[in-house]
Amino acid sequence: MRRFLGYCVGVLRPDEFTFTSTAPPRLGEFVIASYRDGEKDFEVLGIVSRIERFDRFLHADNYPEHVETIRKISPVKGVFKTRVTVLGELGHDGSLKRLKYPPMPGAPVFSAPASVLKRVFGNPDDIRTAKIGTLLTSESVEVGVDINQIVSRHLAVLAVTGGGKSNAVSVLLEEMAKKRITALIVDVHGEYVDADFYGPNGERITNPIDVRIDLTQLSASDIATISGIDFERSNRQYYVLMEVVDRLKEARKGVVISDVMDINPFEEGLPSGPPFIEHIICVLRALIRRKSSKAWDEGIRCGSLSVEDLERHFGDFVDVVEKQELIGTYIRLVNLKGKLGERLKDNATPIVDIIGGVGLGKINVLDLRGFDYEAMDVVVSHTLLSILKERKRYVQTRQGKLPLPVLVVIEEAHIFAPKGVSTKTKYALSKVAREARKFGVGLALVSQRPKGLDENVLSQMNNWIILRIVEPEDQRHVQRASETLSADLLQYLPSLNPGEAILIGPFVKVPLLVKFRLSQARKAGHDIDVVGESLRFFQGN
Repeated sequence: MRRFLGYCVGVLRPDEFTFTSTAPPRLGEFVIASYRDGEKDFEVLGIVSRIERFDRFLHADNYPEHVETIRKISPVKGVFKTRVTVLGELGHDGSLKRLKYPPMPGAPVFSAPASVLKRVFGNPDDIRTAKIGTLLTSESVEVGVDINQIVSRHLAVLAVTGGGKSNAVSVLLEEMAKKRITALIVDVHGEYVDADFYGPNGERITNPIDVRIDLTQLSASDIATISGIDFERSNRQYYVLMEVVDRLKEARKGVVISDVMDINPFEEGLPSGPPFIEHIICVLRALIRRKSSKAWDEGIRCGSLSVEDLERHFGDFVDVVEKQELIGTYIRLVNLKGKLGERLKDNATPIVDIIGGVGLGKINVLDLRGFDYEAMDVVVSHTLLSILKERKRYVQTRQGKLPLPVLVVIEEAHIFAPKGVSTKTKYALSKVAREARKFGVGLALVSQRPKGLDENVLSQMNNWIILRIVEPEDQRHVQRASETLSADLLQYLPSLNPGEAILIGPFVKVPLLVKFRLSQARKAGHDIDVVGESLRFFQGN
């Protein structure tokens, strides 16, 4: 049943028309202008983008006493003037075609019935569709988004804290789990580690990954980053670490770890089979001692490296480097060992191997709790580039560790790709966003600080889920990055309630206002009940 609203008035355009009515329309409501032009009947579908209310007798320059007189003569209800953004000419099969001419002046305007909207927005039960919720203005109409378009065209999920972005992501992942889509969540705060995602047969397919860093598989530049050695601020320490790591890797070639005893020349009790971090620290100590005494100690031995080996691999280097530079680098490496501890593990299984093994067809959760930003930057960038490499390899040769497409969800994306700051992950994200479309690697960037997120990276996301955003600069930043976010849609953002969102991009037919359903998967990440927890604590004590 469609509800009559009013009539088209004023100057009409193929992309926009205005109607007036005494019945109040709703922002975001779908409406139909119905008319006959020549020998053809038209039904034009549009969405209400602006509403104004006026009275022909009351003007801005009326004195208060004039208004009072008019109010006594007749009750003032006013007329609604409503602007509608045209979505297209409505076909019998629910298709939409771009208008060639504006709608007819005087055409009656009706609310769009749910039956029409269901035809337009397709069948949410389609195998390639993720059912996420309902239309905000028509709760009987279920909304689905195209999963293929999310993976191939990428996705941004943006909102203020408490706006519902994590719930939106969880709903999408629940739907993907039912279809056994392989996903990887970069989980900074451990919100998804205990989440319950279930496959099509009801089996739990959440796969937490306890991250271990294998320094032997990282470049010297990556090791410098996680050690907190920045090239711009500490270029001499950066140089020292680059030289020591590269030379040590060369010296370790062909060494069987089980046959090696790592003897610390200055402290007792170094374990057998030296981890790479211990090997680096040992070499730095030996070099510092060499600079202090001007000669190598005869009893020095670092793993398989004897005094002669140290002289051969580091002799020319130690002569040109300053002692303070060695000491500064040594302190950084000792701090790294203390900071990450057991997280540093030689021969650890690469994350891409885990995803391509037990993680295929599962919702993999990269647990980054306990890591600082530098370590997270290296882990995530290395993982992204490895996933892209293995997908390229499989697509091109049908060999590789990842035979299935992968969606990578980056929580707290503003940390990894900050505006105005160079990070390894920002480079990796840009590379994946540019190259991964034909290789089946999708990105979903999630952030509560849009203005802190690099605009170039954000602009490469073609699909958008935008929940409540209040801060004007955040709104402008999003609008600059998205070619499809109009000023009309922008005005909705501050008024959205938690869980309500604007959907834009090829994963939906037209821009939509939706209400996300509540996810059942996540157990963490909700607001803390401060009063309840405090009362329970003291009542129990």
